Amino acid sequence: MVYLIGLVLAQCTAASSAASTDLQLAQSSRLFGADPTSSMRIDIKPDTETNIIKRNSGRVIPVAIMGSPALEVVSINPRTISLEGVDLMLIGKSDKSLCKQIDIDADGHTDLVCDVRTTGFRVKPGSYTIRLKAETYDKTSLRGTDYLRIVDN
Repeated sequence: MVYLIGLVLAQCTAASSAASTDLQLAQSSRLFGADPTSSMRIDIKPDTETNIIKRNSGRVIPVAIMGSPALEVVSINPRTISLEGVDLMLIGKSDKSLCKQIDIDADGHTDLVCDVRTTGFRVKPGSYTIRLKAETYDKTSLRGTDYLRIVDN
């Protein structure tokens, strides 16, 4: 594994897939006695086809939690959203997360798009699996994964 300040990324392999990631998440939940979690679809940098981030760019990236018939994003508590333990960036001195509810993929379901800090990424260039965790207001745990490619500036 490659460690960031408070963020763990799993390096991708050519054979990795969403199905195997879901299986690994389910297995690790059982190993540690955690409650089963619901999966959700996420999209890092939903405005682009590629999820490329410059390593020392010092900015934020959008991460979308995609709404669906099974997931109303208004039920998600934005305060519980994290990328492997990194909390969402906050707006100034207020208590509001940098999140907005919009239908980003035009499927008729509201999505939740949040901005996450990239400042402090200390990883080698490469491809990584990113795991997002969240909780609904009724304490249901949610997990989603997407891929990210980090390049030098």
